[in-house]
Amino acid sequence: MMEASMTEANMMKKRSAPVICRTIGRTLVALAIALTVLPGSWAITSRKEHKFHNSPDGSEPASGLVSDGAGNFYGTTDGGGLSTCGFSAPFCGTVFKMSSGEDGAWKETVLYRFKGGTDGAAPSGKLAFDAAGNLYGTTVTGGNDLCNEEGCGTVFELSPNENGTWTETVLHRFIGSTDSEEPGSGVVFDTEGNLYGAAGGGCEFECNGTIFKLTPHSDGKWTESVIYTFMGGLDGGFPSALVVDGGGNLFGTTISGGVTQSPCGGCGTVFELSPSKGEKWEKTILYSFNDGLDGGSPSSGVVFDGAGNLFGETYDGGSLACPESGCGVVYELESGNWNFSVKYTFDGVDGAKGSQPSGGLAFDRDGNMYGTTGTGGLKACNNGNGCGTVFKLARRADGDFIFSRIYVFNGTAGASPNGGVTVDAAGNLYGTTFAGGNPNCNCGVVFAITP
Repeated sequence: MMEASMTEANMMKKRSAPVICRTIGRTLVALAIALTVLPGSWAITSRKEHKFHNSPDGSEPASGLVSDGAGNFYGTTDGGGLSTCGFSAPFCGTVFKMSSGEDGAWKETVLYRFKGGTDGAAPSGKLAFDAAGNLYGTTVTGGNDLCNEEGCGTVFELSPNENGTWTETVLHRFIGSTDSEEPGSGVVFDTEGNLYGAAGGGCEFECNGTIFKLTPHSDGKWTESVIYTFMGGLDGGFPSALVVDGGGNLFGTTISGGVTQSPCGGCGTVFELSPSKGEKWEKTILYSFNDGLDGGSPSSGVVFDGAGNLFGETYDGGSLACPESGCGVVYELESGNWNFSVKYTFDGVDGAKGSQPSGGLAFDRDGNMYGTTGTGGLKACNNGNGCGTVFKLARRADGDFIFSRIYVFNGTAGASPNGGVTVDAAGNLYGTTFAGGNPNCNCGVVFAITP
């Protein structure tokens, strides 16, 4: 099994899936710089590529990008930024904006550099916009220094000012035992303006993560409540990013737990949380993974297609071409009955197809799917396990999909694209890599890929 894959011990740590990916990324050895690029049918737009430099602009962007619809993209870096970080680890992370300059090249603007301490550190998970153009996100550490040495994390808001600067407001500082800790998956809105997110730890008694809700009030304050606590075992453990349907139901995955009779002792679940009477929520497990041909350890949340079907990916399972762990799969849960089927199995045999998909899937307007694999492709990175790829699953008339490789990273153009991609109206893809890019720090890149 490759060094960067998730062992059972790693999965049982009290961290959400994006935080686990961040931890995996930290174990990567220094990247060897490849001088040739394996050809693909798509190409990185060199003028739409940004290589991070650690300080002051950030490093290690572990999550994907969000668009404002005007051609600008926003994201976070796990590290970099300020070189002092309160009671948290050195370098607290940033929120950044990428926009096109007059010459068509990327222009980066750092919207906020976290200070550690009470304002948070190590932002993780995709950002979310409200209707007024404010950004919302989570930090894994910082916040309340009474929680632990580094803090238990925060939910924050960034609001644009007339002079082009942005102001940060901490909406909630987690305190661990009585609510949640390490919220590493970002937040999502429901139609009433409430925020929801997943955390890898917390709760008064021993548990395996929580789902929390933040309710806004007219005075600008927010109230936090834990709406579900995962207990591991059949219940599932360590939830990932959430998605909300029109009825206010929440859907997500857990990286462990479920059917404990499986060889891995519980390889993850897909679940639904539905509001019921009062403040109670009812949870339904839609599928439990077995770490066989069906996959295991769902590495990200799920996404709806236009017909209400759910799609997701697993980091492990599927083909055993990747020793011990499997190479991962893309799966579907059919709307209505939630019948499970595998849409693509990564085999890792020729390397170019990639393995260990992570970061979530994205649809274009024609119903085609896109995603990233953190390994596979050129062997110049990740101890020879590959620099990662971008892939496409083109929808056929019968509802099935045809796989194609779009791009293979080579180190200099980035490595370990763990955050998935965002698709614009023209079909261009935008994303981040956790590593690669600047050879002085391997701090990661923001990229655009054009068909």
